[in-house]
Amino acid sequence: MKKYLFLIVLFAVLAVPGFSLAEGEKKDANVITTMKEVVVTGTRTEQSVDRIPANVTVIYEEDIENSNARTVSDVLRSEEGIVVRDWFGNGKTAQVDLRGFGETANANTLVLVDGRRVNEIDLSGTDWTQIPLEQIERIEIVRGTGTVLYGDNAVGGVINIITKTPSEKLTFSAGSTAGSYGRNKEKMSISGREGNIAASLFSSYDSTNGYRDNSEFRSKDIGGKILFDPIEFLSLNLSGSYHSDNYGLPGDLSEAEMAVDPEASNEPFNEAEVTDQYLKLGIDLDLGKYGNIVTDLSYRDRENDQWFFYPPSLWVPSQTTFESETEIETWSITPRYVWDGKIFNHENTIIAGIDIYSSQYDQKTFFGTVGSPPPYGLTDIDRDSLGFYFNNEFALLENLFLSVGARRERVRYELNQEDLTGSYAPLDDTVTERENAYSAGLTFQYSGKSSVFLRANRSLRFPLTDELVVWVWDPLASRIDVNTDLKPQTGKHYEAGIRHYFTPNIQGNVTLFRAEIKDEIFFNAATFTNTNHPETLHQGIEIGSKIELFNKLTFFGNYTYEKAEFEKAPFKGNEIPAVPEHKANLGFRIHDVIPGLIFSADYNYIGSNFLISDQANQLKKLDKYYTVNTRLSYAWKWFKGFVGVDNLTDQEYSQYAVAGGGGTTRNFYPAPERNWMAGLEIVFPIR
Repeated sequence: MKKYLFLIVLFAVLAVPGFSLAEGEKKDANVITTMKEVVVTGTRTEQSVDRIPANVTVIYEEDIENSNARTVSDVLRSEEGIVVRDWFGNGKTAQVDLRGFGETANANTLVLVDGRRVNEIDLSGTDWTQIPLEQIERIEIVRGTGTVLYGDNAVGGVINIITKTPSEKLTFSAGSTAGSYGRNKEKMSISGREGNIAASLFSSYDSTNGYRDNSEFRSKDIGGKILFDPIEFLSLNLSGSYHSDNYGLPGDLSEAEMAVDPEASNEPFNEAEVTDQYLKLGIDLDLGKYGNIVTDLSYRDRENDQWFFYPPSLWVPSQTTFESETEIETWSITPRYVWDGKIFNHENTIIAGIDIYSSQYDQKTFFGTVGSPPPYGLTDIDRDSLGFYFNNEFALLENLFLSVGARRERVRYELNQEDLTGSYAPLDDTVTERENAYSAGLTFQYSGKSSVFLRANRSLRFPLTDELVVWVWDPLASRIDVNTDLKPQTGKHYEAGIRHYFTPNIQGNVTLFRAEIKDEIFFNAATFTNTNHPETLHQGIEIGSKIELFNKLTFFGNYTYEKAEFEKAPFKGNEIPAVPEHKANLGFRIHDVIPGLIFSADYNYIGSNFLISDQANQLKKLDKYYTVNTRLSYAWKWFKGFVGVDNLTDQEYSQYAVAGGGGTTRNFYPAPERNWMAGLEIVFPIR
């Protein structure tokens, strides 16, 4: 019933009287800007890229359209410092790892949509399939910790996905895509403006049978956005979406099984389904010379049901099933004050705010014989967080900028669990944690848009709800308890970089980084609990370049070297699993030699790395691999068409592999072989 109420509210708001559209462009108070050199993620307010003391990348709509990406995670594959691991090849379970955190990448990379946090409080991470590519205006990537401004999860960096502003003219678009493995996608949108009101509405359906048996994926999306300026000094924006999907869970394959048939599945009946919906209201109050007060209020409801089927075994002689029904509701309010002016005749920008999040996690599990397994357990976890922060940028000289900031954050967990079988005692406990973060950066602009920067930060990460709960095996009564030994993760981060423009069309960047992490959280497969490792070290270099020639030819490339190691016992000197030392991307784009025709190709290389959960570094590494992707597109008047091929050289590889059997076996998740896609779209201005 809730999903229908949600849709009624969304459509009612979109049906504002007088909405017929046209006229000048208005910015989303929170994130929208048409200036390509201005980003919002680095400071939570508009700022020029060359003044931010961090390695920042902006991926624009044009770059997304000229890729073969199916999801946002595919777009991010070619960026320096980022490794993407897709378990099943359909994008649903992809991990995006920023600056090398391996298995816990989802908890150490913060993902935002229009400034709205989308990381969940449990191990489910970010669902990249619920962010339709065709609705994205740009993606901002800020590498290095963003903890002061954003709090929990922003250890390796922040990825902010900024959706499109409604168009000035009333515009309708529709398109269809087909491809390998039964790929089928349809999309439709309408957008426009009338006076001080602008709105857009979109919907899409995406379907694939998947590369492997039982890796099918089906999803539906509908959403919209409204911008409204009721008076000169007040701007409002409302956005929302509803997403639903169902997908198969094919599981892993042994090395021998993968050699026989990489498309096979040992778990042909495991499956899951998700519904996810949100509403967000943004308010921007312009106080003139006294600054701005910006407030975002949002609500999100996510439901995830999973079914796992197990064949008869020595322990359970009959076929059994395990089912879980999980719902997470999250409310947030994030007011902030921004003042941009002069102090002692020097430019100064200050931002101070409060982040309040309240999440309720409810899960019901069932275990027993196939058909109608009895209820097994009930879990109820409340997680509330409160963060206070400020950041100030001061122009020491006309081209020298100092930024400093600090944050204080508190998180409180209320954990309740009940065993419906009566085999263990119920759990009723409360955990409260507090941590601080700080940042200091210096940026010097030395020639046009060229600049150098230095930065030092302290990061924090609080445990996920799943990490705080542990099974305690007792001969008399097994029970679930709080993992009281688990501490918050903190870190000291240092980086230095240069962004240099040799000419307006030739630029390069180099960044050196070092992160000393204390109490980094890992899953210990031997004890089946999450534990802190005393000290780890992540350090490396990121190099990127882009060359544009004659407005017809663009070359781009990047290289990342990273060494991520355990610094103390029990794994001192070992590499952190799933973090390759080497990563590289090279590509080119030929455009408008024939008007409207664009051809692009890119090469992605990922070096070898130890398997997930192999902290002891006992097993053979996951093999290095590369892929080559190509795309040809053509635009004429209202029509756009494309054809693309991924993995052109038909490589056999796995992006994700896990150490199993107590660290004695290698279990793989094979990636798709050569595959194609093609599509056609019409973009029609109604008036």
